[in-house]
Amino acid sequence: MKYEKLISESLEQLETLQKKQRLVRDEKRIRFLIYLKSGQAKTQQEAGAEVGWKLRQSQKMWQLYREKGLSGVLVKEDRRGFGKLSSRQIGQLNNYLEEFGAHSLSEIQQYLRETCGVEYTIGGLSDLCIRLRIKLKTVRPSNYRKDEAEIVEYKKTFLA
Repeated sequence: MKYEKLISESLEQLETLQKKQRLVRDEKRIRFLIYLKSGQAKTQQEAGAEVGWKLRQSQKMWQLYREKGLSGVLVKEDRRGFGKLSSRQIGQLNNYLEEFGAHSLSEIQQYLRETCGVEYTIGGLSDLCIRLRIKLKTVRPSNYRKDEAEIVEYKKTFLA
């Protein structure tokens, strides 16, 4: 592939842009393009190896450059909360669980689908609950032969 022609920016532009970058991630991305543009690396794999990437990561970066250009390569993706939920929605979920509780992941899945409009698989919801430290609260087992009247009588006379 003729990377010299496919990369529209000049080497000087790329080098000055590389010096202005504050994030190592963006600096590596521009350096990757510089290696391809200058001919120091003949393939994406070679250029990726120079900046410390594997082949697949190099291919993704080249595809991103071809689709969106240099601005697409330097764009920081918008990340929201944990996974698909914002911090406000996580708060709502915690309030719901404190107030009503949930007996299964499918109940939480249904709640999120109805209130937040977010679709989770059971596996994804399990991972979310682990990250948010949400555990199923179960009651301690009790003797099935216990007599409620005797318990009340005992509590009345216990400290008397």
